[in-house]
Amino acid sequence: MIMKRIILFSAITLLIFATMSCEKKETEKELILPNAKITKTFSIMYQSAKNEINIENGKIVIVNSQKELNEIFKEGYLTKELTNVDFTKNTVIAGRYATTNGVSKVEHKFSKVGDKYEYILTIVLDDTCVAQGVGFGIIVEKIPNNSEIIFKVNVIS
Repeated sequence: MIMKRIILFSAITLLIFATMSCEKKETEKELILPNAKITKTFSIMYQSAKNEINIENGKIVIVNSQKELNEIFKEGYLTKELTNVDFTKNTVIAGRYATTNGVSKVEHKFSKVGDKYEYILTIVLDDTCVAQGVGFGIIVEKIPNNSEIIFKVNVIS
C-alpha cells in the first residue's frame, strides 16, 4: 500500500515537472520572433568638424516623422534615401560613430526578440583615407517611438 502511494506520488511529480518544462519551451519559442524588416539602408555619410548630424556619438535615434528627421540632419545634408520616407509605414533609425579612418563598408542587421529590437552595425575601416566619423542608418517597417533597441557596433580594421 505504501509502495503504491510512493509510485503514484512519483509518477504525478514527474508528470508535473514534464508539463512545466514543455510549457517553458513553448513560451521561449513564442518570444523569439523573425527578423524585423529593413526596407532600405543609408549611404555612408562622412562627418566633418561641423557635426552635420545632431546625434550623440556612438548612439542611435528612432525617427518617426519628417520634422524629427529635419531636426537631426542639418539642412542640405539629407541623403536621397532620406528625402522621401513614408513615415506612415516606416521608421528611420539613424546614428553617428566616430572613426579616425574612412569607412569602406557598413553592414546592418536588425532583428526582434520578444519586445526588444537589436541593431548590429558592422563597420569595415578603410586605412587609405581619414574621417571625423560617419553617419549611418536604416529604414525599417514602422516601430513605436518608445521601442527599446539594443545597439551593438563591430569595427573591422
